[in-house]
Amino acid sequence: MRVAIFTNAYRPVVSGVVNSVDLIRKGLLRAGHKAFVFAPQVAGFREQHSGVWRFHSISLTRKVEFPLPIPYSTRIFPLIPKLKLDVIHTHHPFLLGEVGAHFARSLGIPLVYTFHTQLEKYSHYVPLPQDLVRKAARDYVAAYARKCDCIICPSPSIRGLLDEYGVTCRVEVLQNAIDLSAYRKADGTAVRRELGLGPDRVLGIYTGRMGAEKNLEFMLEAFLQVHREHPEAALLLVGDGPILEELRQKVQDLGLSGHVLFAGRVPYSRIPSYYAAADLFMMTSTTEVKPLAVLEAMATGLPVVAVDACGTGDTVTSGQDGLLCECDREAYAAILRQAVTGAELRRRMGQAARLTAEDYSLETYTDKLVDLYRDVGAGRPGKS
Repeated sequence: MRVAIFTNAYRPVVSGVVNSVDLIRKGLLRAGHKAFVFAPQVAGFREQHSGVWRFHSISLTRKVEFPLPIPYSTRIFPLIPKLKLDVIHTHHPFLLGEVGAHFARSLGIPLVYTFHTQLEKYSHYVPLPQDLVRKAARDYVAAYARKCDCIICPSPSIRGLLDEYGVTCRVEVLQNAIDLSAYRKADGTAVRRELGLGPDRVLGIYTGRMGAEKNLEFMLEAFLQVHREHPEAALLLVGDGPILEELRQKVQDLGLSGHVLFAGRVPYSRIPSYYAAADLFMMTSTTEVKPLAVLEAMATGLPVVAVDACGTGDTVTSGQDGLLCECDREAYAAILRQAVTGAELRRRMGQAARLTAEDYSLETYTDKLVDLYRDVGAGRPGKS
């Protein structure tokens, strides 16, 4: 098949959506298909792959960490019909998502959209009345859905949200995948040495965006409770984002300097080593659809200690490959304490986590995705 992927974020930007898009591209190419990516330019970045076309983009503030594409190009637009595409797969409903929808309609081919993000959960980045912003986000997704032949939900629990939005097009659940090979063989020895952590320290890790929607102050406050009782506990935060400096200050204010470490932005190729350096993975966000970081951590053999929310709750079985609780600081501190103090529990859940991750192999995902593309195409004769 010949597939065009339209995304508002791509390499070298690091995010769950970017990782998902990159894996889809790799999976399609490995399976013998053609995958073309349309994404924003990133200043100073030299393209590493063929089949990737970049739209001119603009950079806003640090709160918007990735460049926003200008959804028009006299250079790229004439090229798209020449690619003889079978399907267009978009990963955002706006900007390049609209470009993808336009060409799907004009070329008479299926439009598939993956619903990665609960946009309304990011309303705090828009300085307008929050109720209006959240409603506008829901309405925008519903309007975009009317242009789609199929929407992919990466998480079963998020399926009902699309019903609430009033989405009536075909919706399929196809959970995110990971390339397991890099995580199976990961070694964290060098990272531990770089961090100055001895074998007696029990290290929790979080990887991802440092944004308010990730609920990281909650994580720090719960960690403080556990660290007071168990000073061997340490926490490593990997990533960058608009509240990074606020989090650094919060760590100082809580008296956790030296016990909560910040790695900053790390090359994605080194992320498996960071997971392998840790003893458990921590997640307190309630906004995720299907967090790839959870799957990556599990593939490395880490038990997950998380708030039970969409995406995480679909992946982790509490007591088997991780521990889940409601979004309550005392409750989270309790399960974190259990994980920190239970070496045998961590070992057992880590083994189970590896087995869980096997269900999310890239090869299996790609086969299901291509079958979906074909099925959607077969069912759309006459759709305008």
